[in-house]
Amino acid sequence: MPQKINISKSRLFVDLVDYTKIHPQLAMHRCEYVAIELAIQWKNKKDVLDFYKTSDLYIFDLTNYQLMLEHSGHVKNMIEQMKGLGVKKVLEYGGGIGEFSLFCCENGLDITYYDLPSKTKDYALWRFKKRGGDKIQIAESDFLGEKWDVVNIMDVLEHLEEPEPVIKKLAESAKYIFCNPENVLYNVYFTQHISKFDLTPYFEHVEGYLWKNKSLVE
Repeated sequence: MPQKINISKSRLFVDLVDYTKIHPQLAMHRCEYVAIELAIQWKNKKDVLDFYKTSDLYIFDLTNYQLMLEHSGHVKNMIEQMKGLGVKKVLEYGGGIGEFSLFCCENGLDITYYDLPSKTKDYALWRFKKRGGDKIQIAESDFLGEKWDVVNIMDVLEHLEEPEPVIKKLAESAKYIFCNPENVLYNVYFTQHISKFDLTPYFEHVEGYLWKNKSLVE
């Protein structure tokens, strides 16, 4: 059973308060309601990419999400799965606030972080500098065409207008991926989830969020 975390002592929350200079109680409540605010703002977006590049709300939304993953122990389990497979070269695609990349760096994995130029990415880079993530490689362009042992693409494909070309690139380049299609919600609270996708033509579910490439792994 995962241990209950003290949010005030989590590095995720400590970094958020340090970076935004918002009172901890206000920051905590903003994390709780931010998903609703994102859903409301979505209808006024200029276009999909502009929304993700310019919004500062994802710093709070992703902190809240990563706190839930921390509480459940999912990221630590993902690290253990990679260690068990003996993988080294890892890509965090759509890496958000970079918590997975930091865990990979701390566990000696060759990790590359990629995300759109955005306020969210700026925050991730600030966290890497603060948390000793100097060995994290920062991709300035889409690196999916390279060969990867693992690509973490959780909570990304449902945000894309056309996820299929990305999935096909993954099928050609990634031995394993982390993805969570069964957890994606489609309702008024998650209006940014604009696409449904199917991994099964190319990938086989292993356990948890881990999927195996049918053509690249025996």
